[in-house]
Amino acid sequence: MISQNKAITTLNIILIAIIIILAIFTAYFAYSYYTVGGRVIPLTITVPTTYTATFTYTASPVTLPATQTVVPTNITPTPVIKIKIGLLFPLTGSLAPLGTDQAVGTKLAIDIVNDILGGVMGRYKVEYILADATSDPTKAASEAERLITVEKVNIIVGTYASPLLLAASEVAERYKVVYYEVGAITDSATLRGFKYLLRNMPIGGDFGIESCVFVHDVVAKALNKKPEELRIAIIHEDGPYGTSVAQGNEATCKKLGLNIVLKEAYSSSATDLSGLILKLKAAKPDVLLHTGYYSDVVLFFRQAQELGFKVPVIIGHGAGYGLPATYQALGKAFDYIFNIDPPSPWLNPEAIKDPLIRQIHEEFIKRFNATRGYLPGTHAYMGLHILPLLLDILPRAIQKYGSISSDAIMMAAWETDIPDGYTEHGYGVKFARPDHPEDTVLGKLYRDKPELHIGQNIRAYPVVLQWIGGRVIVVYPDFLALQKPVIPLPPGHPLAP
Repeated sequence: MISQNKAITTLNIILIAIIIILAIFTAYFAYSYYTVGGRVIPLTITVPTTYTATFTYTASPVTLPATQTVVPTNITPTPVIKIKIGLLFPLTGSLAPLGTDQAVGTKLAIDIVNDILGGVMGRYKVEYILADATSDPTKAASEAERLITVEKVNIIVGTYASPLLLAASEVAERYKVVYYEVGAITDSATLRGFKYLLRNMPIGGDFGIESCVFVHDVVAKALNKKPEELRIAIIHEDGPYGTSVAQGNEATCKKLGLNIVLKEAYSSSATDLSGLILKLKAAKPDVLLHTGYYSDVVLFFRQAQELGFKVPVIIGHGAGYGLPATYQALGKAFDYIFNIDPPSPWLNPEAIKDPLIRQIHEEFIKRFNATRGYLPGTHAYMGLHILPLLLDILPRAIQKYGSISSDAIMMAAWETDIPDGYTEHGYGVKFARPDHPEDTVLGKLYRDKPELHIGQNIRAYPVVLQWIGGRVIVVYPDFLALQKPVIPLPPGHPLAP
């Protein structure tokens, strides 16, 4: 009996000890909970005993006793994101009038995102360094290298002119730095297989396509002629920009059955175009398709008037034909002249479906006018081509890939898929990928041999604009048009027949 009592007593003692141990562990665990955003956090907890233990919990928040020290040991810190962009444009030299407008437009786009939205994702203000390419490809290349090696920019944005783009983007590619083009159009830029080049605007060959489609579908009817009865003259500056546009002109005119009566190139630095104008007078075109920069376009119009050249319709292709300075230089002689370019700010506002983009559009016009003293034209508005980079690509690089390294930016860019109507220019954004090079929407329709682009926004396309009263207004296609085109040049115009 005594033995049994001892056994029971021993058992009770053991049970009581177990209960005490469980109570101690329960109390210990009750104070071990710690949470950061609901994630599992490993904690090192020091208690007023002689040991330290490490545990992992997904826990609800509680108040820790003052006698305990909680030290998170495995929390991944939020990455430090510093966005620094180099803006590379020709601010001096022969290309400066358009280059400056585009640089200001790009700068204002960044300012608006910083001021109104608080930066990228509402958190990261964008810093930018403005560099002058001086209208010289060699200088553009050296400035690109300086921006990368000295200024340590994450991205270079430029460059307005095709020769500058070709030179500067080679440097960026060599250093594996993202080059984002908002203004230069030569087809060849995105046909080189570069892995760090993005261009969010139409290509030169598509400018040449769009003008010929407009002539075939709209101009012929307005001149009361069949398309094949029209006489088409093509003249262009002989650099990569003018050449790519003229090639698009020639190929599309032939495809559509339009009659080319003259095709001739000239140097953009020419000081006398009278010989070319005399050839045009002899050819007697119904439509002149012209591609040139500011200086040569102004020279052409002045000498054309002096030599009595007359033509019912003139269609330019960006550059000199899209610049307010050209209108200021030529006055009414530039009224009713057509231009092929991305849309200007003067487009049908209903074509912009995103309320935020529409707000930025309106703010941009106000700020540009206040900054430059005149309303923005097409090339200034091209600065807003940077918006998909700031509002779509960089946020995805940060959120999905955790950084703004060149590779993270490019991976994010390959996933960009913005539909028509949700950008400031009306067209959507989809970049041709390295594993799937492809042609643009217009190229797929009108080029006999597709171009295999990488980094090109294949949804971008140019539109037809017309200068009226100092503004270059979208007149075609219809859904983007602010008003209908005026065809032919009206009576009293210096070049009207």
